[in-house]
Amino acid sequence: MGRPILIGCANKATTTTTTMSIIATFLCLVTAIIFSYTKIFFNLRRHENQVQDHVQQPNPRNQLNIARYKKAVSSAIWLQLTLVACYLPYGVVAASHARIELSPSLLNAGIYTATLVFLNSSLNPLLYCWKLDEVRQAIRQVLCLRFFS
Repeated sequence: MGRPILIGCANKATTTTTTMSIIATFLCLVTAIIFSYTKIFFNLRRHENQVQDHVQQPNPRNQLNIARYKKAVSSAIWLQLTLVACYLPYGVVAASHARIELSPSLLNAGIYTATLVFLNSSLNPLLYCWKLDEVRQAIRQVLCLRFFS
C-alpha cells in the first residue's frame, strides 16, 4: 500500500519534521552528556590535585573516596556508551526510513537494530556486574544461597 508512516504523522512533511526533531533532541542529549562527563572528569582531576597539594601526608580515606568516585563515573560512562551504541543504529535506520523508500534491506536493518535496542536491556546487568563490586558480591551471595541451600 504505500510507505508506513510514524504514528501520529499525517504526511511525509510531518514525518520528516518529526524525524528531524527526534534527531536534534538526541544530538542535544548526547552533547549534554558528553559535556557533563567531561566537566566531572576535569573537576575530579582538579580536586585530586588540590588535595595532594594541600596535604603532605596522604589521607587514605580521601584517596579512597576519589577512587570510588572515579570508578562510579567510569561505570556511568560505560552505561551511557552502551546505550548510545545500541540506540544510535536504530535512530539512523529510522531517519533513513523517513528519507527513502522502504526496501527489504532497510526492513532487515530495522529488525536488526530493534534487536540491538532490546539487547541493551540485557547488557546493562552485565555491565553493572563487571564494573561494580557491590553488585557482583550481591549476585554471588544470591547464587550461593540459591544453589547451596
